[in-house]
Amino acid sequence: MKQIIENRYLKAFGFSSVEEATTFYNNQKVERSLSIEDGSGDNYYCYVCCHSLTREKQFVLSFSSDKSEDNLNFLFWNSMIVLDTGRNIYLIDENLSIKTSFEITTSLVGLYLINDERLLLLEEAYMRVIDYRGQILKSELFDLIDDFSIKGNVLSLQTNDNNKVIELA
Repeated sequence: MKQIIENRYLKAFGFSSVEEATTFYNNQKVERSLSIEDGSGDNYYCYVCCHSLTREKQFVLSFSSDKSEDNLNFLFWNSMIVLDTGRNIYLIDENLSIKTSFEITTSLVGLYLINDERLLLLEEAYMRVIDYRGQILKSELFDLIDDFSIKGNVLSLQTNDNNKVIELA
């Protein structure tokens, strides 16, 4: 099943070696492409973004990860891309330039788009709220999360030691 977001869909390709991934990446006929080389992982991925109707290739992203594809996140945020490589979260603009990146300190629980201007990066023991420019608006370190919920703009966390309520907006 194709998942179409903003008239685009991704085709994900996985490779077992950097040589295979590099050959595939170099053979793509596309104007915009980005290869992220942060040196992490034995899994090699290329994401090809296509127009939902014409199937024309719009861009290609390539990266490696120590995580399986099922454990990675990709988010279209207006005209920006948020890419989770398992080690870093990248904010990539429409020209495929990296605006900023954030190192993941504990396992990523997930991404949550609060509104058009704010994004929550929730890890097992750390959270950040960032704005569209990549600026950190709020960050907090806590004990490992046992349970959590989000209602509206309020994040409720339960850890071994206590419960926290964090206003996100």
